[in-house]
Amino acid sequence: MEKGTRKYKRFQYSDDDLQNALEEIRQKKLSLSAVSRKYGIPKGTLFNKIKGKVPLIRKMGPDTVLTVAEEAQLEKWIIEKALLGFPMHPDELKDSVQRVLKTINRPNPFVDDRPGRKWLKLFLNRHPKITQRSAEIISKARASVSEAGIRNWFQELNEYLQHENCAEILNDPSRIFNGDETGLQTCPKTGKLLGPKNYRNFYEIASGPEKECITVLCTFSAAGDSAPPMVVFPYKRIPRDIAVSFPDDWGIGRSDSGWMTSATFYEYIANIFLPWILKRHIKLPILLLLDGHKSHIGMDLYNLCTQKGIMLYCLLPNATHILQPCDVSVFKSIKVHWKEIVRQHKQKTTKSITKNTFIPLFKKGI
Repeated sequence: MEKGTRKYKRFQYSDDDLQNALEEIRQKKLSLSAVSRKYGIPKGTLFNKIKGKVPLIRKMGPDTVLTVAEEAQLEKWIIEKALLGFPMHPDELKDSVQRVLKTINRPNPFVDDRPGRKWLKLFLNRHPKITQRSAEIISKARASVSEAGIRNWFQELNEYLQHENCAEILNDPSRIFNGDETGLQTCPKTGKLLGPKNYRNFYEIASGPEKECITVLCTFSAAGDSAPPMVVFPYKRIPRDIAVSFPDDWGIGRSDSGWMTSATFYEYIANIFLPWILKRHIKLPILLLLDGHKSHIGMDLYNLCTQKGIMLYCLLPNATHILQPCDVSVFKSIKVHWKEIVRQHKQKTTKSITKNTFIPLFKKGI
């Protein structure tokens, strides 16, 4: 430090110390100088706060873009989502803030309403309960599922439900659900064919684009009930011919890629699954088990599910082929039926299976 300069140490006291010091001055227990020495707070600071010249709550820097309540809600969402098995990527948090700011049209310094690295750093400083860590990369051998791991997952699920005072859900299969998505090819391989023993040119003409795949989201209960599905198409706007082919209670999703997104998943839960639950008078709350690889749990969906009594919980990673009912039993059966429907369709007509004709055919397979 150069000669003649003085290094100041700012805020070497807590907010509680400041409140206690001001209270002692008001009650005239000690003099201003004595309180300053006792708590290590400058006399000028105490004098200005007592006289109302400066706010009682100290604050540095400009106002945050989000309010204290909004940031507290973000903190709660991040922590609880991680505890349920869905740890969040920083980009997902930034995307959520961007959607909020675009919705409420609040002025902000961000490019396209999306916060950057500096905002994230300051947000983490304001919320020390949240930490940012690198994901551990593990080998296939270490990722292998063990009996102990499965038993531990069931124990953690039981403890979570007990903590939420909802352990009775496990005794009611009508309140336990599993949701997952699968892809159905418009031109699947229909199996082995018959022909001359030594004939090499075994082939069949494709009834449509060979690699075209349509995403279907299905949800089933442990009691065997099936909620209406959602079918997702790669469109900006759903063509009328496709829209009119849908049953009234099915969901129509759309995304640029044709895959499920957080927006389409929210639409499904809010407009298809939840109304179906309420219509059937299924007791709330319910448990909805999801694949841990899903990134569809946005803050809007989390808030909706929390308010309506839908408890989201992550299945054990790398074990969905063992634990997930959709993978273990339901989807295999659906795809077997779908291949049979395609085979019968080929026998009746030479017309290709397209997005326009998919829904009436798929409905026969579920």
